[in-house]
Amino acid sequence: MPKKSGRTRQSLQHQLRDLREWKRRLTLLLEFGKRGTAETNLDRLLELLVQEAKMLLGADRATVFLLDKKQHQLWSRVASQADAIRVPLDKGIAGTVVATGKALNISDAYRDARFNPEVDRQTGYRTRSVLAVPMRDNRAEVIGVFQVLNQRKGGFSDRDEELLTVLAGQAAASTENAQLYEQLYRASQDTILRLASAAEFRDKETHAHLERMSHYSAIIAEEMGFPKSWVENLRLASPLHDIGKIGVPDAILRKPGKLNEEEWKEMRKHTLYGAEILKGSDNELIQMSQKVALSHHEWWNGQGYPHGLKGKEIPIEARIATVADVFDALTSRRVYKPSFSLEETLGLLKKDSGIRYDPHVIEIFLKALPRITLVMAEYARAGHPVTDGARTVPQAKSVTPLWSRVIRSVRRLPLQSSL
Repeated sequence: MPKKSGRTRQSLQHQLRDLREWKRRLTLLLEFGKRGTAETNLDRLLELLVQEAKMLLGADRATVFLLDKKQHQLWSRVASQADAIRVPLDKGIAGTVVATGKALNISDAYRDARFNPEVDRQTGYRTRSVLAVPMRDNRAEVIGVFQVLNQRKGGFSDRDEELLTVLAGQAAASTENAQLYEQLYRASQDTILRLASAAEFRDKETHAHLERMSHYSAIIAEEMGFPKSWVENLRLASPLHDIGKIGVPDAILRKPGKLNEEEWKEMRKHTLYGAEILKGSDNELIQMSQKVALSHHEWWNGQGYPHGLKGKEIPIEARIATVADVFDALTSRRVYKPSFSLEETLGLLKKDSGIRYDPHVIEIFLKALPRITLVMAEYARAGHPVTDGARTVPQAKSVTPLWSRVIRSVRRLPLQSSL
């Protein structure tokens, strides 16, 4: 009897440990369901998925493969502890899961003819055990594969397969939501740039100017410590700063010489026109765009237009976009002026710090110059050079020596204190 009682107690203890582990895994699944539903960024979602799978299943690696029907491939933007990869749709274990719509649980990958060792060769990894399940959308169509590798205690169990199937279902729903959000975001971005280009086209300025100044705005905002979402909104909002020029007559916009007083009065109205075009939206991005359009010609000392705002009365979005826009405008050739050299441009910006520009924004801009010059060099390589006098901005490899010289000379200029 004592032996039988001991075996019964051991069995009960084993069952209790098993139940506790099962409870832990279910708790993790529920927690992921909440986090996954709230995450709209696809990269962050995929990273969350692979980390969750590793914790749930004791796997060494996890990968979410998504179906690319046009390229006839499976791709992964995130593979834990590995670079993003692409594999042919008709090869490998993941490809088999897509073709059959069924899970595969393989204890020794190199003994299975369906295993494609090419990924191991690319990454230097050694796959042993594999568990892969299909991800299905709300129409029950396979949209990807959730795959985990190398269970740390041996092979993957049937219970592991059940858990990964549940997680894959949650992952598919969350991935669809994130992809839809990304598509809507890209559509919004494209619409904004096209709308901004309409105004710039009438003003004989280039699409590249809008893109450059939007990148500069984002770099400054990021260096100032604003949240990523705010930085991204500013990147998209800043190109709309001159949208109000749609309402300005062509004779004024395209006049090659200086404007007279009456023409300047009309030109200054573009800030009000832009604010009118963008007003009344519940969308945070459009609200930010309106602030930039209305206030990008306000001066730090209160001498700007249209409302004569002073100092921090001017929205920070507009203060940042103004510096980015003026920097790119000065270093670019326009119908009414030649381009300024980098030294001349930085000298002018620093001279007007505390007068026209927020001194703190100028300070951050100067600190961010190495990043900004990389953007300039990238556009020069793409065939949209920003000119430095008669010279083209140097390639990235020569940026540092140039800026060492420029920054040394510009720092000798007095920096106005904040008002």
